[in-house]
Amino acid sequence: MSSVNSASKFRVAIIGGGMGGLVLGLCLKKYALDVQFDIYESAAKLTEVGAGVLMSPRIWTIMQELELEEELVKVTGAVDRAGSDILFRKGDEAKVVDIVKLHQLHTFQRSVLQQILSEKLDAKDRIHFSKRLTSYSEPTSPTEPIILHFKDGTTATCDIVIGSDGIRSSVRRTMFAKLSDESERHGHIEDASRTRVMVEPIWSGHVTYRGLILASELSEDLRRFASTPQILCGKDRHVVLYPVSGGELVNIVSSVYTPGSGTVYDGPWVETTTSDKVAKLFEGFNPNAVALIKSLREPLGWALHTVPKLTTYIKGRSALIGDAAHAMVPYQGAGLGQAIEDGFVLAKILAHSSVTLTNVSEALRIYDDVRRPFSQNVQQGSEWNGMLYQLRRAGWEDISVEDSAAGRYPPELLSAFEKDVKAQMEWQYDPGASIKGDIAKVSGMLETLSAQ
Repeated sequence: MSSVNSASKFRVAIIGGGMGGLVLGLCLKKYALDVQFDIYESAAKLTEVGAGVLMSPRIWTIMQELELEEELVKVTGAVDRAGSDILFRKGDEAKVVDIVKLHQLHTFQRSVLQQILSEKLDAKDRIHFSKRLTSYSEPTSPTEPIILHFKDGTTATCDIVIGSDGIRSSVRRTMFAKLSDESERHGHIEDASRTRVMVEPIWSGHVTYRGLILASELSEDLRRFASTPQILCGKDRHVVLYPVSGGELVNIVSSVYTPGSGTVYDGPWVETTTSDKVAKLFEGFNPNAVALIKSLREPLGWALHTVPKLTTYIKGRSALIGDAAHAMVPYQGAGLGQAIEDGFVLAKILAHSSVTLTNVSEALRIYDDVRRPFSQNVQQGSEWNGMLYQLRRAGWEDISVEDSAAGRYPPELLSAFEKDVKAQMEWQYDPGASIKGDIAKVSGMLETLSAQ
């Protein structure tokens, strides 16, 4: 573990070295020079599971703030710095039906993005591997250190603990166990029960199959088709595809809905399957989409789980970010983006001159007040988008699989789809909803904190 820096106003322990943890560390390094941080990662090295990621204009603003734009543009081979268009199409017919186009999305291979973030962070002495947190102990005194307990029997101390440890977060488990215990001690048994169930993830009813394809292995027609970022919508299933790594690879995400959301998923959360099995689930879809699915080598099947709508992201000197706080279905391409926003906003708060060890709990309430409503709205919107992409809302509810595939539906339903998806995605593109506006709001709240 790193030694205590006497010049630091407090020490932050980031539990989890995934994307959210790396961005938080990078933001602290840039904006909070008087804050010491350490990252505790359960794996033996940094690994990132997944294929492609999307960035909206809100997140691109943060990449610009962190001086990453030039390098990110270079690795994507992007011609337009503003990003690519993404086309929404009805894809469960033999011939696709174009519905609406949205603008300014940046696409990346997930592992490449992680590599860039870790190189920019350049804090190898602050990342401690094979450290799986089991629990933490926070004393009642606001200045005594928090004790971190790891599975290997070791401990470490910090002043603030940030849970960036994913959907099965140990920080969330400890936090909500303590909240539940406190409710029980005060006789609030129903509140205690509601709080305790927030520990466990919930199955969304969706299974997603992901993978990457070498563009060079595709026919010319398929390469041309896959060069356009697009979402192919269909009854109870949809396909997302877009190029990454300058067009050398194509990212494929195909999702299937099964009624049963909120139940316990009977099977492994992640497993390797075959392209033929996945293609069979998409029989009747556009032939190009099916051909791309068949080109996948050992796609991974993910049973998508989410985190319940939490009553808080904080307790005392602990806070949750990313999937630990608001794991969501990926149907706004916003899960990673929300983790980045969490880290950016939290770092700005911790860096503020008014925030000290004695009032940091109050400062974390500002983080919760700003980030929890916003991220939970995105979480809900992602669920709604999944219903829309799979033609289970906006008037499509009573259209059967057969009628949808045969084109037997009122044409005005396409207009309803367009209106709905624009409304759901507006927050990502609206200049009036910039992340800079959130930072201005936070700064104003911190000035009030300073005056207390």
